[in-house]
Amino acid sequence: MESHRLLFDGAMGTTINEYPDRDWEAPEEVTFRYPDRMTDIYRAYVEAGAHVLTTNTFGGNLIRLSRAGLTDQVEEINRGAAEQARAAAGDRAWVAGDMGQSGDFLEPLGDISRSTMLDAFRVQAEYLAEGGADLLLCETFSDLSEIQIAIEAAQSTGLPVFATMTYDINLHTMMGVSPIDGMRACEEAGADVVGCNCGNGPEEMTKVLEQMIEAGPKKPLMAQSNAGVPELVDGKVCYLYPPEKMVEFARNWLGRGVSVIGSCCGSTTNTTRLLRQVVDDFPDSP
Repeated sequence: MESHRLLFDGAMGTTINEYPDRDWEAPEEVTFRYPDRMTDIYRAYVEAGAHVLTTNTFGGNLIRLSRAGLTDQVEEINRGAAEQARAAAGDRAWVAGDMGQSGDFLEPLGDISRSTMLDAFRVQAEYLAEGGADLLLCETFSDLSEIQIAIEAAQSTGLPVFATMTYDINLHTMMGVSPIDGMRACEEAGADVVGCNCGNGPEEMTKVLEQMIEAGPKKPLMAQSNAGVPELVDGKVCYLYPPEKMVEFARNWLGRGVSVIGSCCGSTTNTTRLLRQVVDDFPDSP
């Protein structure tokens, strides 16, 4: 588990939302409306040293796209994003097809059937694979059943599957899942890499990782923290957590055996650049 270490890129939504002319309903629209912008973002993360680029498809499943009236663009969004990232990556980075949660609840808590959710994720996974993704990342999930469905859909492509859940300040997901239960559920579903992402910052993520490490992970661990919690400054949402401090936490995670790191909401290419220096400090990095 410690022989290879991978560095994922940083925030996608945060970067996209920095553009002043935000005239889209969902971030996924930027893929086909402003392809040059997306290419610039992917290339910037390659230059910053990311081993893996994450596609702009977090909300690219059919359930989530239906809210923005984008179901007809599901192929254009997912295949297109993978193709853009693949072109920017060249032979310098891998491409992770990003699959986020549906935003709805499964029956009986909600109205979505298991078969409907599985189909929504499977369609997304297939287009990401066809576009050139090297692996699929199921991230920011809070419900055990949903992430296991997403993993099943991703596995149908034959690509490696990374799976992470999001834990809050109480060290549980929004649906009350503990770090150990989340890790085990992802392992049992067949994910190749498991762990955590997003959350309230690296302090809380460290506590989550400690529980996973002490329980003994059966698969490599992954961690991508937010740049702290968002704050409202002059009417603008900002993440003010110093990237240098985030990097020190990441150094500790790598030292404890975490194999895959990156950064989430509020991070920038500068965060990725600093993290690459840390990864390179370890002798067995790729």
